[in-house]
Amino acid sequence: MSHAATQHDLTHHGALAPERLTLRPGSTAAPSMLLTLLGVVGLIAALVYGFAGGGEEVPAGKVAIAAFHAGAIVALAMTLGGLAFVMILHQVNAGWAALPRRQAEHVMSLVPVACGLVAVSLAINLLAPKDILLFKWMDPNYVAGDPIYDHKAGYLNVGFWIVRALAYMAIWIWLARGLYSMSREQDRTGDRWLTARMRRRSSYGLLLFAFSTAFASFDWLMSLDFHWFSTMFGVYFFAQAMGAALATVILAMLWFRRSGRARELTTREHLHDMGKLLFGFTAFWGYIAFSQYFLIWYANIPEETAWFMRRRAEEWGWVSVALVVCRFVVPFVLLLPKPFKRNPLILGAMSVWILVFSVFDLLFVVRGQVYGADGVPLPLGAMDAIAAGAPVLLLFGLLLKRMTSTPGAPPNDPRIDASLHHKNYV
Repeated sequence: MSHAATQHDLTHHGALAPERLTLRPGSTAAPSMLLTLLGVVGLIAALVYGFAGGGEEVPAGKVAIAAFHAGAIVALAMTLGGLAFVMILHQVNAGWAALPRRQAEHVMSLVPVACGLVAVSLAINLLAPKDILLFKWMDPNYVAGDPIYDHKAGYLNVGFWIVRALAYMAIWIWLARGLYSMSREQDRTGDRWLTARMRRRSSYGLLLFAFSTAFASFDWLMSLDFHWFSTMFGVYFFAQAMGAALATVILAMLWFRRSGRARELTTREHLHDMGKLLFGFTAFWGYIAFSQYFLIWYANIPEETAWFMRRRAEEWGWVSVALVVCRFVVPFVLLLPKPFKRNPLILGAMSVWILVFSVFDLLFVVRGQVYGADGVPLPLGAMDAIAAGAPVLLLFGLLLKRMTSTPGAPPNDPRIDASLHHKNYV
């Protein structure tokens, strides 16, 4: 049978029949509405508490604002990781991933929403009173006479900081919307040359992505302590973003598989490969995190070691240990066996686990900067979970809604046949 005949059969009688490509109308309405509502309520609670919460030495509202900032960055990391994953798949011309790529495109399409959440967080810090300001370099009185800030003032100033933030977001939204609209146009028209256009855009898009994402992590995370610096931090954030995005894509695939419309579109072969990628980026995150810590410990420069020493003090000692064990050791061990990567229940549970501890990871970075005169960060509490979890829940609610309105596979992708018949041999 010819390739054209095979494709025709698959399209009209098999897995790619139009009625099997979309989730049942209303099948995601209740969970989508619930997650969205929880996210909105959490955001409102965090903002109200952030500006109303009182305190003496350290205003309690600063905790909520810091946790919200961490959650907004996690939401952004999920979508940016999805964008990077889509562009990488186009660049390597991955035939097996034509089907999983659609769920990554769903995640990528929410880049504007995630940018909006981060923009709200950044605006809060621009408008916040000095006692709840996260970016201390924005306070002229705090940095007066500080030689380290004076050296960085040409880069760390509010005007240039805003311009860079707008540039980063414009690049990401342009890449995400362009790739997503071309993919959807291919669904409608069947124009296979759009695949070449997406691959071409991904070629220079990856370069733009790499620079913008690295510098955004410097601006929005590393500059929370402008005395501290790490040349590996951009890669650290990329590893975190890819882990969070892969976990999100896997959960989207499992939800589509759960619908029972077309299990051929989310086979155990696809789950196996996604599990291998999730395992690989778990190992990559651990490698980068350890390398960053080891180099700073070995050099023993006070401006660098103070960042880690603060996060090892008193009640925060367990946070560092929990991050190593739960973000690296547990997923590494449980994703190592081949049968576990092919098991939807285990793979789904590990995806949720990694997302939870991705939030924990960003709380470690951001909340570790909310400390008193003794230099010890304030203990983590319920408000941290609410404020940091709200942006992630909101994003998942919108993701479920997007999955209902868009086909769960790209029926006219020229690599769809290879993806439908994909087998793992390792």
